[in-house]
Amino acid sequence: MLVVASADADGLERWREWLAKEGPSIEVRSIEALTECLMQLQPRLLLLDLRLLRPGMLRDIAQLLKVCPGTCAVALAAECHEDLEIALFRAGVRAVCRADVSREALMKIVGAVLDGELWIRRGLVPKLLASVAAEAANAATGSTGQFAILTPREVEVTRLIAKGESNKHIARYLAITERTVKNHLTAIFRKIGVVDRVKLAVLAARRH
Repeated sequence: MLVVASADADGLERWREWLAKEGPSIEVRSIEALTECLMQLQPRLLLLDLRLLRPGMLRDIAQLLKVCPGTCAVALAAECHEDLEIALFRAGVRAVCRADVSREALMKIVGAVLDGELWIRRGLVPKLLASVAAEAANAATGSTGQFAILTPREVEVTRLIAKGESNKHIARYLAITERTVKNHLTAIFRKIGVVDRVKLAVLAARRH
C-alpha cells in the first residue's frame, strides 16, 4: 500500500501512472487525513509533499512514523535546505528530494528506501551523525553491555553499519542476502534499543 500526501490536487498527476503499476495507492490532501490514513493502513511507502506541513509539524511526523515503523517516508520539497533535510531525517524520513525530481530518479529513490537504505547526500552524513550524537550520548552509557548481547554476525553487521556501508555492500561483503542483512538489523535494533541505522552507527562509533 502506497500513500501520497500532496497539498496540490494536480501536483502529483505525473506520478499516478507509475503509482498504479506499483500497487494500490491512496491520495490525501490534508495532514489530518494523512494522520488517520497512516494510523489505519500502516502503508509501506509514504510520498510526503512538504507543503502540507505547518509550524511544528516535524514533531508530528516523528510521532506518526514511530507509530508506523514499517512505513518508509520520502519527502518531496520545493527546495532542499540542509537544516530541513537533517530535521526530516531526524524525524524518521528515509529520503528527501526535490518535488520536480524525474520519475526515473524517484523510482530509484523509492527502491532504495524500500530496501532499508537512507537516500541522503554524502556531504550531509557527518552533519546528521553529529546532530544525533548528543542524543545518543545517554544511550551510549553502558552500551558495552548492550553490544555484548549481539551475536558475532550481528556485531559484524553493526561494525559495517558504523562505517556507513549500505545493505547491499554488507550482503556482498558477508556473502549473505540483503534480506538476511535486514533481519539482522531488525534484531540489532531491538537488542540495542534504537530505531534506525543512523543512531546505531553513532552508538557503535562511540563504543570504539
